[in-house]
Amino acid sequence: MNQVESSVSEFLTPRSARDVKRKSKKRRKAQHDDGDDVCAICDDGGYVTCCDGGCLRSFHLTEEHGEGSKCPSLEINSEEAKMIIDKKDFICKNCKYKKHQCSSCGLLGSSDLSSGAEVFQCKDYNCGHFYHPNCVSKLLYPDDKLRACHFEQYVAAGLKFLCHVHKCSVCHGAEKRDDKNMQFAVCRLCPITYHRKCLPSDIPFEAKEGPNGYIFQRAWDGILRDRILIYCMKHEIVKELEIPRRKLIIFPDDKNLCVPKGPESAPKEQDTLAEEELLDHPSSEPSQSLPSAAAQNQCFCSNPMDSFAPKSLFPHPYPGSCGWLGD
Repeated sequence: MNQVESSVSEFLTPRSARDVKRKSKKRRKAQHDDGDDVCAICDDGGYVTCCDGGCLRSFHLTEEHGEGSKCPSLEINSEEAKMIIDKKDFICKNCKYKKHQCSSCGLLGSSDLSSGAEVFQCKDYNCGHFYHPNCVSKLLYPDDKLRACHFEQYVAAGLKFLCHVHKCSVCHGAEKRDDKNMQFAVCRLCPITYHRKCLPSDIPFEAKEGPNGYIFQRAWDGILRDRILIYCMKHEIVKELEIPRRKLIIFPDDKNLCVPKGPESAPKEQDTLAEEELLDHPSSEPSQSLPSAAAQNQCFCSNPMDSFAPKSLFPHPYPGSCGWLGD
């Protein structure tokens, strides 16, 4: 093993489909803090139901469950929602069909380890982030192309990895939930985290007037358990909403799909939840039709600022920009 291979090996451990299923199920049952505290669609709490499939996201199942936040929800009827809650067994479409969005570029890809996976989940059992090998390697090694190349190959080969959201973006230290200053502030729209003590001053807990104009609130305490919910500076605040425009959540279309049981062709059709549905406030931009499956590699975002990954990681146009951003 050469020096470069050694430097990236600390993030990697062998992975197999059987190993992931067995260990994940056992470990998750032992974790009392499994699941997100807020809805993946609207970032608000209330009556949310956690997916038991491994993505760790929570959702408002019905419009009534998300009424307080004006969340469009998963639009499940009340009778079906009651059955899901009573059985305590909810699997979202992404986990059911093993197709998840990359937390960096936002594109949907197969996560089926038994049938040529395209996106891979972080090895931390309390992390629901999936990534393309190329995307996670650039996030972990943005200034070292050689290491990024090696890391990409290892992840594509099926080795487990720890994604970069488990280290502070400023001091690179780990999370300590029992130490308030070392608790993580987690961006809801992209894979970036800060310690509370490292949180930039331009991500305030309260809205205020600044020397250059009004400064919107970007950080909230008391919503996530032992964490801070934030929208980082990469995401433009929409004045009418007082929050950024939402990214699209993409679900596989279940009409023509079967639950993966072995080597199968990747599903091609998708459902999308548009961020325009989230609130009744007027949008700052004209609405756009949702992309078809054939347009997957062109754009999923109605706003170029909604792309998950930093602009510097991709040539123009990069995923989410549709060529709208200039040099």
